[in-house]
Amino acid sequence: MNFDEALNLLERRQEAKWKLGLSRIEGLLASLKNPQNDTPIVHVAGTNGKGSFCSILASILSAAGLRVGLFASPHLVTPRERICVDGNPISEEDFGSAVGDAVAAEPEEATYFELITAAAFLHFKRVGVDIAVVEVGLGGRLDATNTVSKPLLSVITSIAHDHRQHLGSTLAEIAGEKCGILREDVVCLCGEDAYEPLKVIRRRAYEAAAPLIVHRNNIEPVQSRWEEGLQVVRSASGELLEFGMLGNSARGNLSLVFRGVEELRSQGFPISPEAISAGVRAAHVAGRFDVRREGERFLVLDGAHNPAAMQSFCENWERSPFSKMESTFLISMLADKDIDALLAIAAPRIRRAICSTPPSRRGLSGEELAKRLSLMGVVEVSIVDDPLEAVREWRRSAVRVGAVVGSFYSIGRILSEEGVTA
Repeated sequence: MNFDEALNLLERRQEAKWKLGLSRIEGLLASLKNPQNDTPIVHVAGTNGKGSFCSILASILSAAGLRVGLFASPHLVTPRERICVDGNPISEEDFGSAVGDAVAAEPEEATYFELITAAAFLHFKRVGVDIAVVEVGLGGRLDATNTVSKPLLSVITSIAHDHRQHLGSTLAEIAGEKCGILREDVVCLCGEDAYEPLKVIRRRAYEAAAPLIVHRNNIEPVQSRWEEGLQVVRSASGELLEFGMLGNSARGNLSLVFRGVEELRSQGFPISPEAISAGVRAAHVAGRFDVRREGERFLVLDGAHNPAAMQSFCENWERSPFSKMESTFLISMLADKDIDALLAIAAPRIRRAICSTPPSRRGLSGEELAKRLSLMGVVEVSIVDDPLEAVREWRRSAVRVGAVVGSFYSIGRILSEEGVTA
């Protein structure tokens, strides 16, 4: 199967019916001789922060000279971004081959995510990665990645409200779903410290006989270089490090990564202080308070799509110099998100907004979004249905800062058409 054929097939599989349980992905992986069990894996769940955790850890491990696989979602421009080795997306040829082999082996028709998960495990085995960092797609217990029988380390970064229709309406219910990745005698590293979800995590770890480490942020901020898209931090040992991500949440994820590095070192992985410094400097996640400089103007991209992520974005925004500059918010959201909660957080920071429709079947129309923003008191609201054209509209203005928020789909549209690498 070539790359274009793989893309077309995966697009058709977006409509494949989701089936409760892991039997379909387990059957598919069994047909492929269970490649997920041939690679040492760090398995990472969480509502927010898991993508950043995975990217930072993978960057450090690569800097340590290891051959590192990274499976993450969502992608922004191409699904090849979901399967990386040493920071490089899988080639078109290898992507087509892995997806094609997964399709040829499936006992029954799998979903998009099941197929791409199987393709990732298969590719990591074929290229012989030393270690893979694998991000849960949704939840944990019933996620296709939860077929890893014995990871090196399990991680739960945070618990917040999102995907309520699938994961539950309370933090306790959501935590229970995330805890589905726990394994007997496998250390679980947890960055959540709120009472309600942590109580569930502690109980579930005890029941699973999984040693639990609850870690709290011990990284000190020193300097934020907002216009460069990085910050200087001080580690618990007192070392100053340049970090290629911005904000408090990023520092919390970095602190959690450092604790994960300690666990991997105890298992024999050679990770030097020099590798940590280089990996932390190189770490970057597109679309998470992602500052793109355009001469003396700035485009800030953040896919904040649930209340906790939007709150984090707004806190960073208030601390940044961009909040003191004239700005336009370029907003789009999916209809199945908690729209009113998201806008209640964002609206007080917005004077001028351009509303768009994300390129997704689930997209909320820019017209509906504009109505809701106006009702919340935003003074200047306009509608430009295409997120890319909204950015071009901002560029035609004299406004110095554009903030693209609310949808990774829209960010992907902007980056792919603008020729900007994700």
